[in-house]
Amino acid sequence: MADVESAGALPRGGAGKLVTVDAAMAVVRSGCRLMVGEFVGAAEPSRCIEWLLASGITGLTLISNTPGLRGGFGKARLFLAGQVREYIGTHIGTTTESTEEYLAGRTVVRQFLPMGTWAEKVRAGAVGLGGVLVPVGVGLLDEEGLFPQLEEPKPKISLGGREYFVEAALTADVALVKAWRADRLGNLEFRGTSAVNQRDLAMASDFAIAEVNEIVEVGQIEPQRVGCPGVFIDAVVQGEPLALQHDRYRQHWLKLGRLAGSA
Repeated sequence: MADVESAGALPRGGAGKLVTVDAAMAVVRSGCRLMVGEFVGAAEPSRCIEWLLASGITGLTLISNTPGLRGGFGKARLFLAGQVREYIGTHIGTTTESTEEYLAGRTVVRQFLPMGTWAEKVRAGAVGLGGVLVPVGVGLLDEEGLFPQLEEPKPKISLGGREYFVEAALTADVALVKAWRADRLGNLEFRGTSAVNQRDLAMASDFAIAEVNEIVEVGQIEPQRVGCPGVFIDAVVQGEPLALQHDRYRQHWLKLGRLAGSA
């Protein structure tokens, strides 16, 4: 795993894995494979995304459940900025930004994956499996010409009288995950939507960065509430306070006309 301390991290004495955003994100390079936790824009690591937008990094292979939330929000702007070369996920149309880049041929999508298939491919990468056998979509997703960007047909295997796709594991160079709280050893506590897939994304990457609303001392997160053990997290960065995060989402939903009230 990469060493963020050499890239300007905060002193390790008593700080554990707590580092600056600049130090943590220094491991991200143009052309790398990047996993980002979220669900249609919810539970995105917003400060890390802002760093990416300001970095000039390009050629990213972005691996995430969806491209995010439309209207110039969060990681959807990575598409608008031309930073995403290839996208691996379940949808492309949740944002105008990703849709336009895809239709213009500037972002490659080799295939679309059912959400459960995508999640299991990530989980396989997390636990060191080569892949998984998936029956979903056989006879449909392997239709000739459906995914012209695929270099070869989706592999299949017959087992017990049933056909399955052989879906390779998904892994990445870096994962950006979002949690509610972390202690200084990197143990994470999730709340709400942020619990979806985040641990598996961290485990499936070579280097995992956790952005959190709160940083607490070791022991303040009860063991049964640890959603991702610190052994899988390489760096923890301070994100925005929870109240500010809630207000940012509220203002965007008001802007989109999806929430009653005045902006």
